[in-house]
Amino acid sequence: MKKTENLKILYVGSPPLFSKGASAIHMMKMCQAMKGMGLNVELIFPDYDKSRDIFDYYGIKDKFKIKTIPYTDIPGRQGVHGFASSIYCFFKKGSYDIVVTRNIVFAYFATKWFGIPTIYDAHHPLVNGAARWMFNGFKNSDNLKRFTTNSKGLADIYLKEGLDEKKLVVAHNGVDLKSFENSETQEQLRKELGLPGDKKIVCYCGNTYSGRGIELLISAAEKYKNLHFLVVGGLREDNEKYEKAINSKKINNFELTGFVSHSSVPKYLLASDILVIPYSCEITIKGGTNASQFTSPIKLFEYMAAGKPILSSALPTILEILEDGKTAALFEPENMDSFCDKLDNLLDNPEYMNTLSKNASYKVEEYTWEARVKKIIKIPFL
Repeated sequence: MKKTENLKILYVGSPPLFSKGASAIHMMKMCQAMKGMGLNVELIFPDYDKSRDIFDYYGIKDKFKIKTIPYTDIPGRQGVHGFASSIYCFFKKGSYDIVVTRNIVFAYFATKWFGIPTIYDAHHPLVNGAARWMFNGFKNSDNLKRFTTNSKGLADIYLKEGLDEKKLVVAHNGVDLKSFENSETQEQLRKELGLPGDKKIVCYCGNTYSGRGIELLISAAEKYKNLHFLVVGGLREDNEKYEKAINSKKINNFELTGFVSHSSVPKYLLASDILVIPYSCEITIKGGTNASQFTSPIKLFEYMAAGKPILSSALPTILEILEDGKTAALFEPENMDSFCDKLDNLLDNPEYMNTLSKNASYKVEEYTWEARVKKIIKIPFL
């Protein structure tokens, strides 16, 4: 058994940096957690604009080593990076204990061709025939030391694809609890963020792709004129259609901030009163893939850490974490009456809101990034 402080981990990443997606946040927070736990971690990443402070942008306190590989701005560049990274790791063999990656191209070449001990961390199903071909090529490799998923729903999908259950570990996404340590009052945060101080704020934070339930929130804003509905995030092209709907209906208690840096997110959550996940059964991720059976939204754990009551649709993956009436108020997806019933119950019962908030705050301690690292690497490492 090797001592934890002597473990050397390479993390092969490839999502676009300084983007509006969650994959880069996940990668940076995982590496920070490894570093903070005393692991010797190095991130292998395509070259990027170093004039921008990557650690500040993602709110990273425990800085770690980053090795960049020349960037290729071509279609399929993530695959090119995966292959190039596998060659890099091959020539570095002996200088590290294991590689963690979300890049399936890297996992294929690393395990099947170069004998690199690898943990593959899956966050979505196989997206096409090429991905399935690669998965089938390495799923039984002795060099695949562990196969992890971020939800039970996703684990079930891969088991049906023939994954050996003995290699499988389910490790939900996590949260950086330190980022929610804030000395400012709710009133101060609202002034800083330009939010109304005379209304309760119902906040959704995240992308606004199809199926995220923004239409439901707009309908709710028409009914609950005494509340302020706040949507933090979203691409301009996705938000434009909602802005048109808001303007056409002359709704003045609905706000879309557009994209904000991830380091700013805790302030918006702490400034709010109720945090919502209004996903429909047709929730999609980038590219249009239906994610209702496997999504593990980082926002869920950030909501829990914020210590505010959560109002969420009762999708299967949400039910893996939250329990109705104990850690959240859960409503039937796409059902406006169910949403309103649960919202009314929260607004009418401050003590109930407080109980849900406290219970979620206690439970989220099971879902830190450090807890996820322990599950994936299984510290102490054998």
